[in-house]
Amino acid sequence: MIYHYEFALASFIVLILLCILSLRRVYLPIRRNFFFRALLGAEGLTLAFDIVSSEMDAHHLLFSSGLLYAVNAAFFLGFIWRSFLDFSYIEALVHERGRFTRFPRWLVELPAILTSILILSSPLTGLVFSIDAQGYHSGLLYRIIYANAYFYLLLMMLLSYIGLRRFSWNPVEKASLIGAWAVLVIGYIVRMYAAPYLVMNSFYMLAILIQYFAFQNPDIFIDRKTGALNYATATPYLREINQRGSFSAVAIGLNDYTEGNALYGEQQMAKGLRAIVHYLKAAFPDCQVIYAAAGRFLLITTKKHDFSRIHDEIEARMQAPWIDTHAHLYLTASYAMFSGHLQQEEVEQFFDYTAMALQRAEQQHDVVIMEQSLFQQARLKTKVRQAVDRAIENHAVQIYLQPLYGTHERRIIGAEVLARIYDEKLGLIRPDLFITAAERSGTITQIGEQVFEKTCLFLNEHPLQELGLKRLNVNLSPIQCRDIHMAERICRIAQHHHIPLRSFCFEITESALSYEARLQQNIDMLMAQGATISLDDFGTGYSNLMRVLKFPFEDVKLDMTFVRAYFDHTNKLLPAIIDGFQSFGVQITAEGVENKQMADTLTSLGCRILQGFYFAKPLPLDDFLHYLKTTTPKVSSTID
Repeated sequence: MIYHYEFALASFIVLILLCILSLRRVYLPIRRNFFFRALLGAEGLTLAFDIVSSEMDAHHLLFSSGLLYAVNAAFFLGFIWRSFLDFSYIEALVHERGRFTRFPRWLVELPAILTSILILSSPLTGLVFSIDAQGYHSGLLYRIIYANAYFYLLLMMLLSYIGLRRFSWNPVEKASLIGAWAVLVIGYIVRMYAAPYLVMNSFYMLAILIQYFAFQNPDIFIDRKTGALNYATATPYLREINQRGSFSAVAIGLNDYTEGNALYGEQQMAKGLRAIVHYLKAAFPDCQVIYAAAGRFLLITTKKHDFSRIHDEIEARMQAPWIDTHAHLYLTASYAMFSGHLQQEEVEQFFDYTAMALQRAEQQHDVVIMEQSLFQQARLKTKVRQAVDRAIENHAVQIYLQPLYGTHERRIIGAEVLARIYDEKLGLIRPDLFITAAERSGTITQIGEQVFEKTCLFLNEHPLQELGLKRLNVNLSPIQCRDIHMAERICRIAQHHHIPLRSFCFEITESALSYEARLQQNIDMLMAQGATISLDDFGTGYSNLMRVLKFPFEDVKLDMTFVRAYFDHTNKLLPAIIDGFQSFGVQITAEGVENKQMADTLTSLGCRILQGFYFAKPLPLDDFLHYLKTTTPKVSSTID
């Protein structure tokens, strides 16, 4: 038989290039990466011995039977173990996405082992192939090699089906899972009818390329900003090393990372991050260096390490500037340590744990050891985030109303609308917990719009005039204020429920002032429809009076901590702040009013509106309506 090597030689060139691309990068030592590299090796051996054995069989008279047996056996062994390794790679890949019942190992390994034994015994039995004076001959059990390959292909198809049904994949990954085994199916069919052309290796090479670009491309694993492994890559690594036993981790967090970006600029800060990664890789070569975003790094290893030594070394290096081309950065860091074994759910949340630990370390100015109490807090945050998602999906975010007392009118003139979430598993969730979770996940916008829509529904049933109120105050989160279409959606909701926007005062926190252009555009649209705008929580951030006055705020609400500091005699600025705003025609609302003495004093200082537990805590809608019917004035002072 005359063989044609064009396809095999082209595949060999592609394989060499792929090996160069794949092997020159450092991969995490996980099962998936091990099997992919083994698959590349098996493909290389199969390709080489396919060409060599075909050529030697065509000129069998030039070679000894022993050598012919060896090269043909090598090709057949590569052929069947390549299929086994490809299946093992897919199994490891799917297992990374979530737990599932794996196929029994004896079922997976037995066909390849038995077929290997038959191949290696062929010089004695001739069951798979034989060599004689006429050359190469297929044996009675020759087709067991194909049966072996079909078996592993069938397992790959079944495993891909299980993975696609149970776990999440992006469109490219889905197409690649299906495309890889589809190419192999076509390849086996073509090989039956074009055996002289050695095309099977080309189809296998194409399947490997599909897997490489979807799952093994090094750019998927490397954080482009720093050159370190990204945290998405590290999760399966943590899962695997945790299954084997204990591991150690050192978390490093740059203090004031956001402020550092503002001070040095993002481009300069990125140079500093790269310099840190370069140092960590050189100083701790037996650790995996992972960048977990927002200025957080992790060193992970299965070896025992002296935590105090690592901390001292890194801290000593932090005392000097990080120098790169046109960069000279002075940075400080906080540290957290972990050593031990994690529960399965703890592995999935480990990066959340490290973020919490580093935040605590920065606050306490000390190294934090990650313990169960920290994990419990992180688990609670995860449960809260899930509860927020359920509440949004089920349209179950509730609204409470806290009365606003007008010091001139000496009665309740409005109310602040507050979001509340009740979960069957967690009960009534504290606002600071679910708001923080929603802001971090970006779902705070959905909560805000759901709250506003329910407020409109409430006003449909209970118009402001009937309640004797002037307005309802609705909070807009800083994340909502970033959205250039926020005001447009708010107006659309109000129009849908036929509620005039003049019924509302929208409260914006100080942190939203950073987005001046977008904020001004949203404010202009809301005010054009009759709404008023208030600055919420003044005194908690960095804003000064002149910056606030750049915006058309009708009212400024003083944060309760700022108010209480005045009555605790720890801050005497309150009267001056009130006078300053009033001189520009801006009204003052004071929150955190807890007793009559505070209410009377704030009224005498010129506060226009008061809010706090002295008047009422946030109330469910029915309780609020009852409160309005039964309340009496609680402040004796008046302002003429």
